[in-house]
Amino acid sequence: MIGTNKTVMNRLLKFQIPKHANWLYTIGFSLAFVFILQIVSGISMAIHYKPSTRLAFLSIHRTDRLFRYGWLVRSLHVCGSSALHLLLYLHIFKGIYYKAYSGSKKTLWLTGSIIHLIMILIGFSGSVLSWSQISYWVTVIVTNFIDSIPIIGKFLRSILLGGHTVCDSTLRRSFVCHCILPFICLIFIIIHLLLVHIKGQTSPVANRLPISRSFEDVYPNFVVKDIIVCIVIMFVIYVLCLICPNIILNKLGYIPVDYYTTPTDVESEWYFLPYYSVLKTFGLKITGIISIIAILSSVAVIPYIYNTKLSNTLTGMYRLHTITTFISLILLGLMGKCKYTKFISKLSKACVLWYLGFVFLPLIIKSFCYLISLILIPKC
Repeated sequence: MIGTNKTVMNRLLKFQIPKHANWLYTIGFSLAFVFILQIVSGISMAIHYKPSTRLAFLSIHRTDRLFRYGWLVRSLHVCGSSALHLLLYLHIFKGIYYKAYSGSKKTLWLTGSIIHLIMILIGFSGSVLSWSQISYWVTVIVTNFIDSIPIIGKFLRSILLGGHTVCDSTLRRSFVCHCILPFICLIFIIIHLLLVHIKGQTSPVANRLPISRSFEDVYPNFVVKDIIVCIVIMFVIYVLCLICPNIILNKLGYIPVDYYTTPTDVESEWYFLPYYSVLKTFGLKITGIISIIAILSSVAVIPYIYNTKLSNTLTGMYRLHTITTFISLILLGLMGKCKYTKFISKLSKACVLWYLGFVFLPLIIKSFCYLISLILIPKC
């Protein structure tokens, strides 16, 4: 057993990373660290939570007031959720920017895409559990959009709600999903880490050959970077929890559910604002749903679209396009907080088209060139 542990430790410490790896390469370790923090704080809250429409709101605020450091645990969980999604988006950006999906890393990228989708489901199911004005009405809005999906929409909505309206069954199902999905996600994270160690890291330098001189051991230099970043993240989270714990929470999160009064300023958590903006922008519900599905699935199909080696000039253009694409996603999030106007609607649609153009435009061009070649090349 000791020999096995020693072999595993040597394997971890001798893991090779590119010498030119920058601070963006620390995000993966930070993600795993914050995710474990979320599981620990989530279990602490779940012990005292009551998945009932009559008691859910009271049980959360009772935990804040009556249990020692209950308010701190809840603030850590809320701020940790924001930190987790921020790091997740940065990790996806880093992977696309440096083409971490190239070569034999398609399986690695696929597991990361699955983790992304599971974390979105975890975040949404968790937002329902507070059973406040904001969580209730966001759930109503989202499930109404799901109902507009042809053929399977009503079936999916009934599964999510456990009935015809948002009720006790909805809360219990969200609680079960929020408790089970993190451990399913943890399995995929372990698989993802194993594949990283098998496939290796991608160099931030374009077209860098995998020669031994361009790589170094992760220990000690890069391990120190990982630890420093984790300390900084914990410091920021604790500052938010102790000094301004309400900066992330919506004010409607402190108001119990009122089934007969619809708030005028309903908005989701900030990490769901781009998708919320899409739902507000498109007049037809089905168009908004298709756009969101296309945005979420686009991450998974990128390795099969950008599967060719690019020259240095094209690599520069590709990275610039990647930056502008993520800027369009940030703009979508900002417009999710704005009041709906014609200008905001047109700008949101432009951002959606720009984002989807990054992913699907090369596929359209390849398909068009293939059709042209079939037409122009004479048959033998």
